[in-house]
Amino acid sequence: MPSAVIDGLARGAREQDWPPLPEWEHRPLHRAVLGALGPVDGLRLLDVGCGVGLLLRSAESRGALVAGVDSAVESLEIARWALPEVDLRVGDATAVPFPDAAFDVVTASTAVPPGGRDRVAVLAELARVTRAGGRVAVGGWAHPAGCWAQEFGSRLRRLAPDGPLTTGTGAEPGLAGDLSAAGLTVLGGGELDCPAVYPTRGAMWAAMLGSEQLLQVIGFAGERAVHEAFLASVEPVVAADGSVHVSKAFRFSVAAVAGPPCFAQ
Repeated sequence: MPSAVIDGLARGAREQDWPPLPEWEHRPLHRAVLGALGPVDGLRLLDVGCGVGLLLRSAESRGALVAGVDSAVESLEIARWALPEVDLRVGDATAVPFPDAAFDVVTASTAVPPGGRDRVAVLAELARVTRAGGRVAVGGWAHPAGCWAQEFGSRLRRLAPDGPLTTGTGAEPGLAGDLSAAGLTVLGGGELDCPAVYPTRGAMWAAMLGSEQLLQVIGFAGERAVHEAFLASVEPVVAADGSVHVSKAFRFSVAAVAGPPCFAQ
């Protein structure tokens, strides 16, 4: 696990030592996804890639019976502190550690790969743990042309051309076909602008270290090289006061597993 001390700010051994900046900025997309799902009162809801549990807290406040999965043990520690009675397990979207048809609703806001056979397999796994008639909501990040993320991804591909996938979102064109291939029927979706502001370059980098995908790239190419690529790509969006302003959008789709609906009509 990389240990960053940048701009005089340290990422501690425990995730609690670093505020989960992106998580808090994701609250609007959590509200949008839950709104698109409809009433969840009394329904069993699993969030795959639950992080520190903010979507779970929103869903629980709407009456859902929630559970969560995440590969980051440190993030789950925070989620357990906020949701001590909730079933939270270590795992990821490739092998969700729950039995078949265990949930009425499954969400995966940022845990779905960008495309290809891997995405179909993950979507099928989400469908597996969803009961007949239940719903699956998946999403991912979209970046405008010329934005810092595209430049960052380009630099990472040059660093590690044979390394892990470094760009893309879970909601690119072709997602509808992949949902269908996984046995799901698309019901709708949406897109939200989600600009992010970080107080410093170091704060943004430390927050990014919570991404499993970025950690995989670091394991392949080395932290120093990846950090240098980050600094070079992010410079155009650094303001005079040192804060970093990032443009991005979140796209999501809601789909149904075949069977009688378990939602109120």
